[in-house]
Amino acid sequence: MAAEEVPDRIAEIFNGTTIFITGASGFVGKALIEKLLRLTNLRKMYLLLREKKGKSPEQRLQDIFTNVLYDKLKSLKPHALNKCTAIQGDVSQIDLGISKEDRERLKNEVDFIFHSAATTRFDDTLKYAVIMNTRGTMYMLRLAEECKKLKLFVHVSTAYAFPREKVLYEKAYEPIADPQEVLSSLSWIKDEAMQEMQDKILGDIPNAYTFSKSLAEALVYEKVGKIPVIIGRPAVVIPALWDPLPGWFNNLQGPMGLFAASGKGVIRSMYMDSKSYANLVPIDATVNALMVFSWYYLKHKKDAPWIYNICVPQRDIKLTWTEVMEHGKDVINTRVPFNNIMWYPGGAMTKNRLYNKVNIFLFQIIPAVFIDMIFVVLGYKPILYNIQMRIKKGAEMFEFYTTKAWDFDTKNVEYVRSKLNSKEKQLYQLEADNFDVKDYLANGILYCRRHILKETDDMLPAARRNMKIMFALDRTVKITFFVFIAYYFYKYVFCSIFS
Repeated sequence: MAAEEVPDRIAEIFNGTTIFITGASGFVGKALIEKLLRLTNLRKMYLLLREKKGKSPEQRLQDIFTNVLYDKLKSLKPHALNKCTAIQGDVSQIDLGISKEDRERLKNEVDFIFHSAATTRFDDTLKYAVIMNTRGTMYMLRLAEECKKLKLFVHVSTAYAFPREKVLYEKAYEPIADPQEVLSSLSWIKDEAMQEMQDKILGDIPNAYTFSKSLAEALVYEKVGKIPVIIGRPAVVIPALWDPLPGWFNNLQGPMGLFAASGKGVIRSMYMDSKSYANLVPIDATVNALMVFSWYYLKHKKDAPWIYNICVPQRDIKLTWTEVMEHGKDVINTRVPFNNIMWYPGGAMTKNRLYNKVNIFLFQIIPAVFIDMIFVVLGYKPILYNIQMRIKKGAEMFEFYTTKAWDFDTKNVEYVRSKLNSKEKQLYQLEADNFDVKDYLANGILYCRRHILKETDDMLPAARRNMKIMFALDRTVKITFFVFIAYYFYKYVFCSIFS
C-alpha cells in the first residue's frame, strides 16, 4: 500500500465530532488542542475557561492562541482556531460554574470529553486540591452522564497518584481515602481545622496533589460500565520531543524551572538520590497517547484496556535524576548558556541532607542576602532572597520524587502502540526512536531562552564569553577557598600538634 493510502485511523474517530476540554490553559490542554485541530477534522471544540485577572474567557482564549505552539497550525489550517468556543466556567465552582444555556449546549452536542484541568502545585492546601482535583472530577463525570452523544470520557490522572506502590500497574487501586467522605467534609469542616488536620490526613502521602488525584481516580472507577471512560496516567511531563515545536513547554514549573535556575547559577545544591531514576515523558508523547488510547478503546470496547500508564518503558530509555541534571549542566555550560547569569552553573547533587543544607546556606542564601543588600543601597527592591525561599520550598516538595524510585508497568501502552500502522507511528510517536538526551535538552533550553526568558539568539555569543569568564572566576574562587582552608589547617591544627 502506498504511503498516501495508509489511513490515519486515530484522526478518523474525531472527524466531525464535538470535543469538550478542561484545562485549556494548562500544559496538556494547550498541546492537546493544537494536535486535535491540526490532525483531525473535528466539527467543534468547547474549552472551559474562567475569568482571570480582568480578562474574559474569550480574551484568555485569544491569548492562548498567541503562543508560538500554534504557529504551525495557523500556517497549515488558518481557520482551524475558529472552531474553538470558550465556555465560561471553573472546575472549582459548584457544577463547574457553567450557565444553564452552556450546559444544555454541551449535553446536546459533545462526543468527547478530555478532563485535564487540575491544580498541580505540590504546596496547595488539602481543601483547595480536593476541591479542584476531586470535586471538579465529580462534577465533570456528572456532566458526562448527561451528554446524549458521549463516545468517551478521558480522565488525565498522574502516574504518582499511588506513591505507596513501588510498581504501578495499569489497573484500578483502592483509594487512599473514601472520596465521598472527604468531599462531604468540605461542607462542614472549617478551613482552619482542615489545615490543622492536613498532616494527619495525608500521613505518608507527600502532598495534597497526589492525595486528591487518587480520590479523583476512585470517582472515575465508579462510572465504569455506566459511561465510556479511560484513564491516562502521565509521569513527569516535560518539553516536546519534536511535535509541533521541539523543546516547547508551558512555564517554568517542573524540571525546566530547575534547569533554568541552575543555568542562571541561582541553584547551587540539590538533594537527590543517585539511584533514583526519572520517568519523564515529553508533552507531545503524552498527547499522542491520549488520542491513540481513545481510538483503541472505541474500536475494541469489550477487550480494550481502560487504564494506561503514560510512562517511558524502561527498555526504551532509563536515566537517573543525577544523569539528567548532569546532561543539562553540560548542555548549558558548553552549548546553550543563559545570559545574565549569577554564577557559573555547577554546584552539588547529593543524597546527604545535612551537606545539601550547608551548601544551600553558603552558596545560595548568603549570596542572595549580600546581593539584595547591594540592591537596597542602590535604591532597588531586594528580590533574590525571596526567590531563594521559593526555590527552597519547591525543591523540598520535589524531593519526594528525586529521592525514590518507582517502576511503572506499561504493557497496555506497549501493546496498543504495536497496533499502529506506519503512518500513525509517524504522526503519533510513542517510542523514543533515535533519542539523544543532550540534543533534546538543548532544544528545551533554547526554547526557554527565546520564549520564556526573552533572550534572543544574537545574545548567545555574549553568553558564551560570559560563561568562560565565570568558569575562570569560579575556579579562582574555589582554589582560593581551598588554599585558605589549607593554610588555616596548617597553622592552627598541624602546627599545634607538632609544636
